[in-house]
Amino acid sequence: MTGPLTAINLALVNIFNFKGRATRSEYWWATLFLTIGGMVASVMDFMMVSSIANGANPTAIYALSPFDFSTTYYILVTFIPFTSLSVRRLHDVGISGFWWLLQFVPFVGALVLLVFYCMPSSDRATVHGAPKSAPANTKGKPVTVDAHKRAMQGYATLFDKDKPVTPDMQAARKAEIADYYRSRVLKSAPAA
Repeated sequence: MTGPLTAINLALVNIFNFKGRATRSEYWWATLFLTIGGMVASVMDFMMVSSIANGANPTAIYALSPFDFSTTYYILVTFIPFTSLSVRRLHDVGISGFWWLLQFVPFVGALVLLVFYCMPSSDRATVHGAPKSAPANTKGKPVTVDAHKRAMQGYATLFDKDKPVTPDMQAARKAEIADYYRSRVLKSAPAA
């Protein structure tokens, strides 16, 4: 799970990145941060309008343009980062980013997108990449007793590097290589 600071950092780093994936936690933490910023901008606009309305000239409200409001600038600044984050979240669910255009369908579009944003990440790799939340395979291949024995023999030869090589040691090594070649190389070669 992505933490809040990491999610905000990923959203800021990937401002213009419409490819790839964004996990559910990454999307919702960044959305929370952007929503709080939008609320702060709205409160600032409300305070400005209320001070004008309670002032000496309340008709000055009609002279305000959209660019007198901090919310307008906030929307302009956050539109592209939030859009790219939303598209990457849709990719993570396993659907095309073009579904983001569904938000322009009144009522139903926003509801459908909300459902998509709440869905868990797709656990399969897509053209947009592998899932971020996939657990890493830390176990690896199980070690057999024979492989362990060969590894220990390899370590033992490091300590015997100064010993002279005897003809018996050479014959044993040649037999070991021949056995390996027969069992691994010839066995896996395709039949002609």
